[in-house]
Amino acid sequence: METTDMFPYPKEWMSEDDEILASSIREWAEKEVIPNRQEFDEDHNNELIGPAIRKLFVDIGLQKLMWPEKYGGAGLNSPYVSTTIVRALEEVGRADPGIGFIFSGTFSLLAPIAMEPNINEDACTELAPMFCNTKDVRIGSPILPEYGDVDGINAGSIYGRVIKATAKNDGDSVTISGRKLRPLSSGGAANLFGVFCAAKGLERDDIVYVLVPADSEGIRMEEPYKKTGLVSDRNADVWFENVRVPRKYAALQRGGAECFKEVLSWHGLCASAVCIGSMMDVYEIVKEWGNTRTISGKPLKENSVDAAVLAEVANHVAVSRILTWNVARMLAKPDVYGEAWSDKMFTTARAVALHVTSSAVSAIGKAMELMASQGYATEGDVEKHWRDVKTIEVCTGKVPGMMDIARWYYDCKTL
Repeated sequence: METTDMFPYPKEWMSEDDEILASSIREWAEKEVIPNRQEFDEDHNNELIGPAIRKLFVDIGLQKLMWPEKYGGAGLNSPYVSTTIVRALEEVGRADPGIGFIFSGTFSLLAPIAMEPNINEDACTELAPMFCNTKDVRIGSPILPEYGDVDGINAGSIYGRVIKATAKNDGDSVTISGRKLRPLSSGGAANLFGVFCAAKGLERDDIVYVLVPADSEGIRMEEPYKKTGLVSDRNADVWFENVRVPRKYAALQRGGAECFKEVLSWHGLCASAVCIGSMMDVYEIVKEWGNTRTISGKPLKENSVDAAVLAEVANHVAVSRILTWNVARMLAKPDVYGEAWSDKMFTTARAVALHVTSSAVSAIGKAMELMASQGYATEGDVEKHWRDVKTIEVCTGKVPGMMDIARWYYDCKTL
């Protein structure tokens, strides 16, 4: 029995096309990634893993997934895409959480402009071809408030996070400035940035969400920095020196706070799905280890102490999957549960993301400890999975996330 069936999920929420997509990604994982994971983990310049990402993003079509059909996309841009995304990213995360994290940033960045019913037709018309009419990999990079030069711009705050970029009215254009901004992901490889800015002289004179093509004049990307995990995600600090983009690239018809919550709700769902896939792969590894390693003539899994640890691993996977699929269903039904940017759904998605990423770190850590030297060895895959999910946990932002949760559940006013 496949691992996906060992941990049941509501298949009735998926279409036949969703299952075909998941099967295609599993086949990609088995052929393109899993046999080469150790080489990929040392590939800091993406010379080896690049073709695998291209196969997933271009040939299988993930980078076209979110765009409306009339702009060349796959047309999966309604909230019902939530379950499609979870199932797809489980398979990506099983292969390489770093690749899943790259796509998480790309998908969530597009939600405020491409997701029904709030499609920004002007922005989609101009930006969709960048992702849909090409044979090259296209990546989006969200730049959230807080992450930037502490001595640079301090233009306001949103949900306790200092805004480090500004967007000024420049006639038919918007001018973006920001020093040493650190994107959530893919800053060193992005084709499109999604930047939250303090607005100056625009219709919304508070916070605005702006899409900025990476080839715009005035953008400088620093060298990708090394991380302990998510090697395939080439992140780097970015500078914006009076970068001009068309006004249509700014989500002026929507509030910046609304866009901010929508991006984080969808990113939380994506990150949760990636971590579930990572946990499921480790479950398969430690299950095989428990079957083949013997103590006193019987499999290790038959020892009660070891069985308890194995049970903890499985318990984390099972509960995390149930929670994540329920959030996906809630996001798919905004008429029932509220929009992705509503305080209720934003907080729910954040809470589950924090829980699932923490569970992934714990589950994989338990497996690594049980397997001892074999688990900790860099030649194995368990240690790599732990580094990857630990990095996702850090990037998810545990402390800001806890403050988000406190605001909603306890009506905190000053956090």
